[in-house]
Amino acid sequence: MPQIDFYILHIKHNRQEKERFVCQLTDKAWHQGYRIYIQTGFISFARHLDAMLWTFKEESFLPHDIYPDVSSSAPIRIGYTAQFCEGMDVLVNMTETVPPFFEGFKRIADIVDDTPQAKEAGRARYRFYKERGYTLKVHEINR
Repeated sequence: MPQIDFYILHIKHNRQEKERFVCQLTDKAWHQGYRIYIQTGFISFARHLDAMLWTFKEESFLPHDIYPDVSSSAPIRIGYTAQFCEGMDVLVNMTETVPPFFEGFKRIADIVDDTPQAKEAGRARYRFYKERGYTLKVHEINR
């Protein structure tokens, strides 16, 4: 059963802080030896996150690609479809739904914006996991 962590982002100014947080979380997980799959909802957002992973930190390199567009064995993959990416340990969910393949991961990091729509969708995902008996942790992130 995967460990599920909800990250509630309270962002005051820069809306790109969500993406920066995801880059930092991915960087930390990768340095801990995990293979990470970041689920976005759109190809345009996957490409935006792809660019951010190259530039968010000058001294760091995060080997990644966009799945399923590129066939590789990169330890970090960014997806935008409902297609399951095998061999990954951590799912970073940046969508407002529970990905249908969530049970294929050891850990799930569910990212929730500090907007009414995102909070409501986050609550629905929280209830979904809770009703199925998963242990959930919530982290309040202030930026």
